[in-house]
Amino acid sequence: MPRQSNHHTFRQKRDLLLPLFILAVGALLRLIYLGSMPGGMHQDETFVAWNAYALYHDGMDSAGHHYPVYMADWGDGHSALYSYLLLPLIALNGGNVNSFISRLPQAVIATLTLAAVYVLMKKMFSRQMGLWAMFLLAVCPWHITMSRWGLDANLAPGFLIFGLCFFICGLEDNRFLLLSAFLYGLSLYSYAIIWPIVPIMLALQIFYCLFMKKLRINIWGILSAAILFIMALPLILFVLVNSSILPQIELPFMTIPAMPGYRGGELALSLSGMLENLRRVAILLVRQDLGSPYDILLPYGLFYDIGRFFIIIGFISLVCRMVKTLRNKNFSYEVFIFIQLIGAGIVCLLVTAMLHQINCLFIPLVLCEAYGVWSTLSFLAARLPRLRSTAAAALTGIYIIYLAAFQYTYYTSYRDTVDAYFAKGVKEAVEFAMANGNDIVIEKGAQWPRILLFSGTTASEYLENVVYDVYPAPAGFTKGDITFHTRINYDDIRPDSVYIIYYTDIGLFEENYELTQFGTYWYVAVPLSD
Repeated sequence: MPRQSNHHTFRQKRDLLLPLFILAVGALLRLIYLGSMPGGMHQDETFVAWNAYALYHDGMDSAGHHYPVYMADWGDGHSALYSYLLLPLIALNGGNVNSFISRLPQAVIATLTLAAVYVLMKKMFSRQMGLWAMFLLAVCPWHITMSRWGLDANLAPGFLIFGLCFFICGLEDNRFLLLSAFLYGLSLYSYAIIWPIVPIMLALQIFYCLFMKKLRINIWGILSAAILFIMALPLILFVLVNSSILPQIELPFMTIPAMPGYRGGELALSLSGMLENLRRVAILLVRQDLGSPYDILLPYGLFYDIGRFFIIIGFISLVCRMVKTLRNKNFSYEVFIFIQLIGAGIVCLLVTAMLHQINCLFIPLVLCEAYGVWSTLSFLAARLPRLRSTAAAALTGIYIIYLAAFQYTYYTSYRDTVDAYFAKGVKEAVEFAMANGNDIVIEKGAQWPRILLFSGTTASEYLENVVYDVYPAPAGFTKGDITFHTRINYDDIRPDSVYIIYYTDIGLFEENYELTQFGTYWYVAVPLSD
């Protein structure tokens, strides 16, 4: 008995340590050098961070909306959840925000997604399936890259998985349905593109579970529906406001704003538009490239070449298994992965395939990848059991080799690429310029959200004196005694102004200005003293 007890205890520890080890490695890949790699900050990432900074100090966004359910940003707006998640971190940092803090919510949510995938697939299939899904997502190039910068849209894949995970848990204990509804509700505030598919996926999941008698209508289901409706209601009103059915709604604790530009028009509603969008998705999945060098690192792509092979195997295996169980009128967990693919497929039809716009597709594809590996190893276990362990070890080694090569590229050649796209050096240039002049003229490519964030300008300071170029882009604004101009008129270079310029323009300033370089591409030109 003691020997059996010790053996049981050892197995329990081993079963716990392996997923914790994978989770720790996944967290390290997403958190190490988070504030400095990527260098600089993407313009959308900067706007999300500045929105949080503005909310913390003044409770409003760049348009003066108090606690909006959707941020004004570039005029057509951004989803609000990310900025609100940043508020406690800004509070802990004394009211300030930097690149590490602005990226931390994304890195944490991405790491928690690894745990959610493990729990989800373990509950639906087996512990081995959960481990493979967790491992493959942990080393996935797309997931690592998107985890390391604070774009609002990249919260959506994680929250969709959180919602699904608690939905599956809720099949055994209906109380978890409350958490599922809450997390699906939060997902709506992470990215507007998923608004059409969340109710579709939920309806399919609920209908299937009711039909298979895995769910029944009870108080937990009614409360869950109520939670989701209450959370979705502000966004339903937002659509009505921006469809000119209702005026802007301003409450003491919330604004449902009218946007100068409404992104609903971006959806393809014609057959030709949908087919074109589908063609672009196919090109993306085949070529692993859409021309945005900071989005996808070649030759690793979204999932590595070996990952794409197992995605195909997994999709075929999943569909075959699902059809077989449905024919036999048995309950099939494969249906839930297929529903996620249906939802992602609808998004792919409706929007132009840029990487973040169809990001809800990629975790379901990783689940197919894990299903393919799991099915292959199960096939070997049934026919060539001695080969199964060897094949599993070999596959793990191949993925680790891919990961090592990807990480080397990420921290070397990719660093140089992303420095340009994320405007590395602009933050230091703004701080240096503010220390050397009161009238600062800035190259348009630096992007005004970066100037707002790096200068520490609050929403109230900005709105007090902003002069617009083409709304919502400012021509200039003032912070204290410093005036910022967001365009350079090269026909009228002011002899007393400090300039923040791109490296291609240094020839225009070499004679009468002292030039100081920041990063690879940016310079501050300070007038020479007489």
